[in-house]
Amino acid sequence: MTPAQQILATAAFQAYNAMETTKKRHLDLMLAIDKRGKKFNLTATDAEVDMLNRLLKDHDAQVEQFKLESDTLKSVNPEAHLAMFKYVGEIHTMLDAFVQDEPGH
Repeated sequence: MTPAQQILATAAFQAYNAMETTKKRHLDLMLAIDKRGKKFNLTATDAEVDMLNRLLKDHDAQVEQFKLESDTLKSVNPEAHLAMFKYVGEIHTMLDAFVQDEPGH
């Protein structure tokens, strides 16, 4: 892989990581609000709804950035693109095995 291709591969994987982070933030807040609502019969405050919306916008922007970076990598180095997705798949397969063992899953 050339240095330029390595930079593209790194950018694509960093965009993937950012996308995963924004997804987790949004989901964590949504689940916390839902759990509190079920436990105490409370609805989300205006500030919480606003934050949920902002976090979703953050995530949507990261999804677009990842798509751009991924498509660029695929056009320049299809093998690196495939390797990145294989690695991402391995990460999720490994993590999913642990999540399955958690209570409630």
